Amino acid sequence: MTDLMGRGPLGLKGAKPPKPPRKPMKASGPKTTKLRTAAKGQPCTLRLPCCNSNPETTSLSHIRAFGWAGTAEKPMDFLAVFACSDCHDALDRRRNGELWGWDDVTRALGETLIAQHRMGNLIVA
Repeated sequence: MTDLMGRGPLGLKGAKPPKPPRKPMKASGPKTTKLRTAAKGQPCTLRLPCCNSNPETTSLSHIRAFGWAGTAEKPMDFLAVFACSDCHDALDRRRNGELWGWDDVTRALGETLIAQHRMGNLIVA
């Protein structure tokens, strides 16, 4: 028995249509780039008060601001600084209470871009 809308008796649900198969995610770019590889062994350019000054822990730390990337995405590699593990944690806000300002980030970005240019990893026309 059905009602005027073609629905069955109360409490009984009809079979749901099957969901379409999910599309595979697009492959992202290479995980290790020339700029990321070049950061290893470099001095920290961020130099926050928590800096450990250990070049062995330096990596390329992306600056997440200004709409440079979407949610759960990293900005392009030239929008990053050389940061030791402690400064990287502070910049990504994984260290509670560590304060930094955009003047620190801007200075570090400039120093990182100059260093990358001198290494030949960043070509500027």
